[in-house]
Amino acid sequence: MTRTVMGPGERRRELLACAMRLFAEEGYDNVSVRAVARAAGVAPGLAYHYFDSKERMFAEAIGDYARRCAEGINAILDEEDLPLDERLERALKLGAAGGYSYAAFFHAEGNGTLHDRLSLAMCEAVRPHLRAALEADAASRGSSAPDADELAAIMTYGTVGLASGPGMPDGAATAAARRYLRALLAEFRSGGAAD
Repeated sequence: MTRTVMGPGERRRELLACAMRLFAEEGYDNVSVRAVARAAGVAPGLAYHYFDSKERMFAEAIGDYARRCAEGINAILDEEDLPLDERLERALKLGAAGGYSYAAFFHAEGNGTLHDRLSLAMCEAVRPHLRAALEADAASRGSSAPDADELAAIMTYGTVGLASGPGMPDGAATAAARRYLRALLAEFRSGGAAD
């Protein structure tokens, strides 16, 4: 086999993508760092250079996959020329549409804990983009956004929690998420209730 020379970042991304594919195809218990190295066509030592354990490799593969899944949502949230209401609606539609390459693996019976890890990683990938969008919305209205990070957390974790369970996409859960996002945004824009 001809060895392809890659930079460290590119090689790492290749190993993570290969690891995610193998974990999804064969299950967590049936994959080792050596198996990922073999599938990627590299020496096991190189794989261990990047990932000191299977758990570390899996955690980073989930993080990488979550970031890739969140790219479209984040791109929508970053569109400064759209009103925030429209960005939220588009992001919700995109997220609810699914189409994620390893959805079957994460939604399979017995993989609830793995699914939860992915959901949390997606929330962490989306949250800073939503916080920035909330801050920009407040600034455009001549207001400050001291609670933007907290609101971004509530909106992100709440929406992902509603919209990422088994059997998704679920129209009722998506509709509920839409209602709550609108209510939270309206409260945010009104300056919040007095403490």
